[in-house]
Amino acid sequence: MRPRRFLVAAGAAIALGFGSAYVEAQHEDHGAHRAHGYQGHDMPMPPPDELGRRRMGMDMRDMLSEDVIAGLKEKIALYGLLTDNELRINVAQMGENYTWYVSDADIRGEIGVLVLSHGVSEAGDRIMTDSMRAIAGEYPTAIGYGMAMMTSSHMQAAIDDLEAAGARTIVLVQTTSTVHNSMTRQWEYILGRREESSYLTVKPIETSAKLVFAPHMDDHPLIAGILSDHALEISTDPDNEALFLVAHGPEDDFDNVLDLPVIESLAEQVKAATGISEVRAINLQDDAIPPVREGNVRQLKRWMQQAQRKGKKLIVVSPASSADGLQHHIKQDLMGLDYTFNEKGLSQHPNFTEWVVITVRQTISG
Repeated sequence: MRPRRFLVAAGAAIALGFGSAYVEAQHEDHGAHRAHGYQGHDMPMPPPDELGRRRMGMDMRDMLSEDVIAGLKEKIALYGLLTDNELRINVAQMGENYTWYVSDADIRGEIGVLVLSHGVSEAGDRIMTDSMRAIAGEYPTAIGYGMAMMTSSHMQAAIDDLEAAGARTIVLVQTTSTVHNSMTRQWEYILGRREESSYLTVKPIETSAKLVFAPHMDDHPLIAGILSDHALEISTDPDNEALFLVAHGPEDDFDNVLDLPVIESLAEQVKAATGISEVRAINLQDDAIPPVREGNVRQLKRWMQQAQRKGKKLIVVSPASSADGLQHHIKQDLMGLDYTFNEKGLSQHPNFTEWVVITVRQTISG
């Protein structure tokens, strides 16, 4: 798994609408958290900070026993190629799993929303969280950030917080593009939808609430609209341009075969909406073993060089849900090429908020 980059934004200590009353209410209402402990330890869940984040407060490297390392190498092909020390370094760079309670303390109701996100950085996670403000004003809403490779504690904390706000039904919104990836399968295992974990076997969620899975983004027209707008922001001459949709993609080829048609459908919608003469889509398979990922990068560069020889201007956008993650890798991969890149993530566009609201409402209505 490639490291999450944590860039501390200016004003990180400023509470975005969460004052001391929020923190006091959270301590009062959520003080009766189940005694699950966290990350495999018999310790109480930590209280939320001034923004509503519950940070688990443990260095993930402390969990890397010999058995855990062996389990990760067995489950994850990329880790199977690393030495134990390289694996420890990789895990240390990934960042923490944590939960962010988005709603104000006075938002209560029998329906809650749990959003699941990979998480990328301090700045990127704030943008993702801000995109959830609209739904958080209607229903108690929390976000679980992290891949849950070795722990489910942050997801349990989010569920507990939602139940404390009155939720008896919880809508689960996964911000992965499709179901065809190992991270989604790990989340769904933890939430009781699958019998087998895709990473380590961790403790499943305990809840009396009904869990309802919302559809993925897939090739939804609102998502295609975001990509079209992001392309048009950097397009100057559609008739003489080639646009490349560069996605993260799953690490396994069997998933990639099923995932590619979705991004290709998005590319077709973007081409129709923008009039850009050539639009191609590719999955980097960013967490795949090096030969697979490097092969995809070579294919992307071939396409771009072919378009360049035709005299086309090269532009790039990414259907990554968050800002500040995959975009770094794309820039490294394409270093030396002459192209224009709109680095925005999907969550920076109003359509993303609209997609979340519509998806939750449609899921609730049945």
